[in-house]
Amino acid sequence: MNLISIKDALEKVIKHVGSGKVSSNDLLNSVNHYLAEDVISSIDLPGFNNSAMDGYVFRMEDYEKGNRTFSQTFEVKAGDQIPQNISTNNCYRIFTGAPVPENGTLVIMQEHISVNGNQVTIEEEDSNYFQNIRSQGEQIKKEEIALQKGTKLSPAAIGYLASLGFSKIKTFAHPRTSILTTGDELIEPGKPLESGKIYESNSYALASAFKNEGINPAIISGIPDNYSETLACIKEQIEKNDFIILTGGISVGDYDFVGKALKELGVETHFYKVNQKPGKPFFFGKKGSCSIFALPGNPAAAMTCFYYYVRSAIRAFMGDKDPKAKSLLLPLNKDFKVKGSRDLLLKSSINHSKVEILDGQSSNMMHTFALANAITEISADKKLYKVGDLVPVFPF
Repeated sequence: MNLISIKDALEKVIKHVGSGKVSSNDLLNSVNHYLAEDVISSIDLPGFNNSAMDGYVFRMEDYEKGNRTFSQTFEVKAGDQIPQNISTNNCYRIFTGAPVPENGTLVIMQEHISVNGNQVTIEEEDSNYFQNIRSQGEQIKKEEIALQKGTKLSPAAIGYLASLGFSKIKTFAHPRTSILTTGDELIEPGKPLESGKIYESNSYALASAFKNEGINPAIISGIPDNYSETLACIKEQIEKNDFIILTGGISVGDYDFVGKALKELGVETHFYKVNQKPGKPFFFGKKGSCSIFALPGNPAAAMTCFYYYVRSAIRAFMGDKDPKAKSLLLPLNKDFKVKGSRDLLLKSSINHSKVEILDGQSSNMMHTFALANAITEISADKKLYKVGDLVPVFPF
């Protein structure tokens, strides 16, 4: 079987993963969701000229005539109605956020003012029109696009939409997800370690990675190396999820039953086996609306496939307008020799704008993954990379 390239595998994942249902959510419950439509502002922001400082508001034409001493005739604070116009050679006391009168064209901060009774003297030269005034609509004008479809709603975006008066917003749903781990050798952490067994760690790492994307997956751990049980469990999870993530059992050993079960269930194969190291035995397919990712059992290989492929799939499903993993071109901090013909996805650390390819790249080694903050993609077409060569790096 010809191996699919890393690039083509990622393209297939993005193309076929589908998208979540659109729903109207309370704004406070929408953080880390992606917008399902352009959001159009129904107001100007700010809705009126207002002061950016505590100080005094003047008519610029009086200032330009050389007048520096004025009579304070009114006070306006945040929440007041827009006051009437200022008379010639008068001024108003004003506070941050307070509405500026229609002919108020200069605000001087209070630190540059001296006050004697109701007489106010400006101690500042070279002032300009609309100094210290936030103009109506300077953030956004009515009927303009506030945020585009596919924008991820960060806490700041939530606050921005709240400032425009939105209490509900249309977003794409997060994928309903289950993580399934297979293998008779697996023991749950916290239990005594029996001879010949290993602690199950894939579900912990993968579930934590999903939680970083705002998703709380279900975990079905310790599916035994038994065909009928593997088949029944996968069938049940396909029927109730948008994503299922399997680890282990996807290779061709006598006790690798995942591939056989997927075939019997009629799962459409989009690819199986990628020209990469680690993570060659990686499967992606669909059954109805459910996307199935069968990752290698080795934990570092499984996490590599998550960061490069599954995370992009999550974001595509949730409506991200640019879901692919974002890369930086960074220089290597030391020489690197390529062995073999498969392209490499390597645990790496970004330090001082350079990338270090870490030791311990074996697909079972998580100790270096725990220290990594990126994956570096190395093409096997080139056999020797020199210090300073630029390579694509994908921060987590």
